[in-house]
Amino acid sequence: MMNGRRVTEFLGVSTEPQRGVKEPVGPYEFFTETGVHVYLHDADFLGLAWQPDATLRLYFAHDPDWMPSGAEATPVVELTFSGVQVLEWETDVEALSQTVPVLGQVSDFAWDGSDGFDLATFTLNLSFSAPRMAVRLLPSAPGELHQGEPPTR
Repeated sequence: MMNGRRVTEFLGVSTEPQRGVKEPVGPYEFFTETGVHVYLHDADFLGLAWQPDATLRLYFAHDPDWMPSGAEATPVVELTFSGVQVLEWETDVEALSQTVPVLGQVSDFAWDGSDGFDLATFTLNLSFSAPRMAVRLLPSAPGELHQGEPPTR
């Protein structure tokens, strides 16, 4: 524990030095345990799913022009956070109504070294804490999320 706070457990993330989730970079850039480079700057934020049991799932799709090696068959990144406490959630509703290609742009996804995360996209600023994050690479987005359209949740 750092400063008496819990430290997030990362599942599906590389344990090799300098390849896992690091402070302050966070989930913005890391390698999976199978060696796929996840770089959310080259991905689009597709949306999120908030579960009543305090589970938060975030979905990102790699840009086809910047596809990391090993992710060709699984271009969608699913990050599942358990035991989430939302600290701040700000959505730019006006931006959601626009049809511009940057709606899903990820500006930052920082980790504080304990259990705090800050996600910034073109339309969303979300700060939360979570004791666990699990990574899955998927062949496509879940049916309720549509690539190329603004997130609806």
